[in-house]
Amino acid sequence: MKMRLLCRLVTGLFALSAASGWSLGAHGQGPDKIKVALHWNTPAHQFLQYYAAIKLGYYKEQNLDVELLPLAGSIPAVVSVSAGDAQIGQASSDAILVSFASGAHLKAVFLFYQQSPNGAIVFKSSGIKSFADLRGKTIATSVASPEGIMLNARLRELGIDPEKDIRILNVAPGAKLTMQLTGQADVSTGLADFQYIQAQMQGRQVDFLSFSTEAEPLYGHAIFVNTDWLATHQDATRRFLAATVRGMTWAHDNIDKAVEMVVQWDPSVNVPADFTRRGWQVNLNDLIRNNRTARDGIGRMEVAGWANLVKVLKDGGMLKSDVDPATVFTNDYIPPDAPKW
Repeated sequence: MKMRLLCRLVTGLFALSAASGWSLGAHGQGPDKIKVALHWNTPAHQFLQYYAAIKLGYYKEQNLDVELLPLAGSIPAVVSVSAGDAQIGQASSDAILVSFASGAHLKAVFLFYQQSPNGAIVFKSSGIKSFADLRGKTIATSVASPEGIMLNARLRELGIDPEKDIRILNVAPGAKLTMQLTGQADVSTGLADFQYIQAQMQGRQVDFLSFSTEAEPLYGHAIFVNTDWLATHQDATRRFLAATVRGMTWAHDNIDKAVEMVVQWDPSVNVPADFTRRGWQVNLNDLIRNNRTARDGIGRMEVAGWANLVKVLKDGGMLKSDVDPATVFTNDYIPPDAPKW
């Protein structure tokens, strides 16, 4: 009789755990194992929150065993999480949307970049102050990429026909900045925390025109999960984000130590400290926070922000089907004490 009662109790506990997303791993039954797919395959400032949470034991304190899976881009990261090889990932919002529209079981749970890092790099001496000044200029970009589509959208909003009013040099992603620096293009598209910094470190005086605006943001990179896994790991997801935000806060407050952590993360890879510092500062000052994060806290998302990106990608032919932006994300797992930067 006692054995049957015990079996019913254990069965009931596991049923409750599955229904509520509560994880036995949080209560001494062994850590929850989580593999995180990253959108780049070498150490980078974009992943400081994970490095810090691992190195300083924040995940361990949350009874999590976290393994990082570095991959060669946002698409491989999204594919890895969609396939269940990883449970959580970080990737560009456009890659998440395209996969979501194709039926992948994904959901964004934390917005790392409140705005897309994509934009146009211009020389200060060019006199170009806005996208309206690009008429008649030669622009190096990758036409079929998200940033090529974002450029197209911004130009058309201003009544500039990309096929008639400017000259487009459609080149490989790695050649865009080179075309500009060698005088073959007036402008190149790129990332605020990558090519823009490369140009500065080569001694060039440059400005950056972001495709995202405060009024009409285009969301950047986000942390997302496989929803099949999420259904039974809601508590683990909350604990993961709590530790990750704690790691991000540490990196925010300890920039020198954070840069050194990236540089030393993989001794087999040469990671320049100056580039890492500049990149992390761009992240902190221009991408992670804005007026909304100062009011509501970092990581939170709105329907309008996702809707803006859906429209741009749909108009550019990247999204082949309609997407309800409200179904792409949830703010339910963001720590209530996330900092208001």
